Amino acid sequence: MSKFDDLLEQLGTGKWNLVIVISVGYWVFQIPCHSMGAAFLTPDLNHSCRLPPEALVDIQASNETRSQCTYNITSVDKNEEHLCTHWDFDNTTYTNTITSEFELVCEYSFLRPLFKSIYFLGAFLGSLVNGWLTDRYGRKRMLFLATVVFAIFGNILCWLPNIHAILVVRFFMGVMHPTSIFAGYSLSMETCEPRHRSIVGILIFLPWSLCIIALGGYGYALRDWRWFAFAVSLPMLLFLPALWFIDESPRWLIVRGRHEDALRVLQRASRWNRTKLLPKKELLAFMEDIEAEARGERVNGRPEAQGLLGFLRRVVKEVTALVSTRKMRDITLSLYANYLVLGMVYFGLSLGGDKFGVDPFVYMALSGIMEIPGSTLTIPLVEKLGRRPSSVASFFVTAGALLVLGVTPSGIDWLVTTMAMVGKLAISAAFQIVFLHATELFPTEVRVRGLGTCIMMVHIGSMTAPFLVEGLGSIGSWLPLVVFGGASLLAGIVNLRLPETRGEPLQDTVAGLEASSNVRQRRVSSIAKQDGTQESVPLQ
Repeated sequence: MSKFDDLLEQLGTGKWNLVIVISVGYWVFQIPCHSMGAAFLTPDLNHSCRLPPEALVDIQASNETRSQCTYNITSVDKNEEHLCTHWDFDNTTYTNTITSEFELVCEYSFLRPLFKSIYFLGAFLGSLVNGWLTDRYGRKRMLFLATVVFAIFGNILCWLPNIHAILVVRFFMGVMHPTSIFAGYSLSMETCEPRHRSIVGILIFLPWSLCIIALGGYGYALRDWRWFAFAVSLPMLLFLPALWFIDESPRWLIVRGRHEDALRVLQRASRWNRTKLLPKKELLAFMEDIEAEARGERVNGRPEAQGLLGFLRRVVKEVTALVSTRKMRDITLSLYANYLVLGMVYFGLSLGGDKFGVDPFVYMALSGIMEIPGSTLTIPLVEKLGRRPSSVASFFVTAGALLVLGVTPSGIDWLVTTMAMVGKLAISAAFQIVFLHATELFPTEVRVRGLGTCIMMVHIGSMTAPFLVEGLGSIGSWLPLVVFGGASLLAGIVNLRLPETRGEPLQDTVAGLEASSNVRQRRVSSIAKQDGTQESVPLQ
């Protein structure tokens, strides 16, 4: 236990800690309203070409045919094909969507997946720098910046009259998404009593699943996209007053040498939690020790970057460290493939409900319900079966469900919904298991950078998912499901290459990982030779 953890033990758990955790949990509840709620804003709607009035006059006595994107005017002496410029949309499920209001069909249909994907592009770019920004400028400051910008842009979005302005706003909301989550999570973990840290780390993301369940109800009640966006964005403003009561992380303040500021925060925490701290002189001396400890970690571990250029250089150096040896390459590249598939399949299933021919609101609510056991039942699973068998099984179940769903006739709604929910349950479980497995596979020396780059692969997968659903879905509704199922099957096979970590000590260095791998291989080879010798005895 670090010296700062000793200090947190003195503070205990009370109102000070709970205000931070509950506030961050409330913010986590707001995020899916825009990342997942996009499924209700740009659905694939049935539409038909609306003929211009002058065309109707010109063809009073002629044959006229029309499709979704073009119409033909056939008269006695000519046959002309015209591109459609306006459309009539099926408003059976929705009264008004971005798809119908801005007519995002035919040559403009690419804007539907772009609306979803540009958010994840922003999240990808935000994830590149949010760790550096949060470490440099503080947890509370970045939480303040990200949540205020996200909340303001979210409330502006529903009033914008132009699709291009909407896309720009979506992009910047995506940039703020990982920044707010990372800053809030770091603040919660650094102010949480150590014995409650694992519980808080799990429960703080439970509101994500609860929000997805609630989105089904929001979408059902509000069929107009502007009212929907307004209703889900307005509660974000309720989070902003909580920023007044949330303190900066005292650990970050101490590490940055701001001991007087840290002292004020700790004294306030002590009053709120009704606990006693050390006298001021002893506490300041204690802070000096913590700062020295953290400074030693930076010297012996990863040196703190000076400026953005230094940070970018460090990123290049850190990424190359992840592929510096044969074993590290196997682990890193295998996990990258896993996370790419996780992002693609998870968000493809979450945002592609309109392609399955089922009620989109029921589908959204059920998909959120499936995430709860997917996140909790994995705990006994990985303890009994191990990390590798559990992740392989989850990927294989996902693949089986999606491949069956791909060949299921659309008229059998109950089977379509069941297979989609089994797939969502399995991929949610795979997400949790692979994250745990990756945490144990990466040595301490490269663990943070390894997990950080893995999350970047999730964002790449999430960016591609809407285009795969829309592009392949236009060929056949079964095709994206087959692709997702095949990708999940390959991810499960790739996972067979990864070593099991249950009950194994965590490696601290890349060199230690390589050495342990060589020892393990020599042991396996020795056992194989012994088995071969024993089997040859009866043949003599």
